[in-house]
Amino acid sequence: MVLNCKFDEIAAELESQGWHKEAELLRRFPRSAWDDELVKGMFIAAVSVRDIERAEKVAQRLIAFAPENPFAHLAFCLVKLRQGQTDEAAKAFDRALHFASTLPAYRAQKIHWLCLQGKLDEAQQILRGTLKEYPDRWEVQRAQAHFWLSRPKLSSERTKQAIDLLKRLVRYHPNDAPTHALLAQAFWKLGERGQAKEHLRLMAKNLPTLTFTDAEAFVAWGIAKATLTTCFPWLKPNWLLERFLLRWLPPRYFVAVGTLWGTVALILAVLKFFLPTSVFGFLVGIAGLGFIYNRFADAFTLLLFARTRNGGN
Repeated sequence: MVLNCKFDEIAAELESQGWHKEAELLRRFPRSAWDDELVKGMFIAAVSVRDIERAEKVAQRLIAFAPENPFAHLAFCLVKLRQGQTDEAAKAFDRALHFASTLPAYRAQKIHWLCLQGKLDEAQQILRGTLKEYPDRWEVQRAQAHFWLSRPKLSSERTKQAIDLLKRLVRYHPNDAPTHALLAQAFWKLGERGQAKEHLRLMAKNLPTLTFTDAEAFVAWGIAKATLTTCFPWLKPNWLLERFLLRWLPPRYFVAVGTLWGTVALILAVLKFFLPTSVFGFLVGIAGLGFIYNRFADAFTLLLFARTRNGGN
């Protein structure tokens, strides 16, 4: 409530200076973008501080910190308006509107991410605010279904509700791998193995290429792995390790995986000088099997599903 008052004060100040359009747009700006305390504080500092040069530096730091948050670019826009640089302000405002339009997808991705990490309280908080502003966006509805299916004690009624929601989404987005993954998970929970395996095949066939920087593809693969471990418990040892490393975005995740196995290799290299040959060979074999299982078990499972003909169970 205090934050909303501050927000309205800024809009009123803009209006008093003749920036009526900007003030109106500010009032209608998506409040759900306030999902980070630091963004809130830096935004208010940038638009409230009297020293205009300092305000610009704060706004630039905010953009560097949160380049996809619309408030970062909005803060820079308001600073430029105070400086009288209307062309720069207009460009910054266009960027703010762009990121505001992509905000539902960004926040849905964040909800998926939190569900994958098991942080359901945080996911619920973000989901609640996002649903108020974007109840009709399909990405948000998919995230809502993921949240329902991630709950440890899920009633069959809620599972069926998630299936109905996901079925509506898949009619308009038939090639969306996460939607098929969630449908497979839901059907498996209800014991409908045939339906679940059909959606597992569609999930495997439509998974995007996993790269070092594509967060959206990374989330899709994360949901796919979670679904596989729901259906096949023998994959869970791999998933438990993957889930721990999911705290980081793709670049840091892959660095963490490399560091993990590099550390294992280094420890084995040191142990070679202290252990009998037979024991050392045994440990190398265990580590090798662990690496192969960790990196290739789920990928091999997905490959099998992708190559399975439709209709086979």
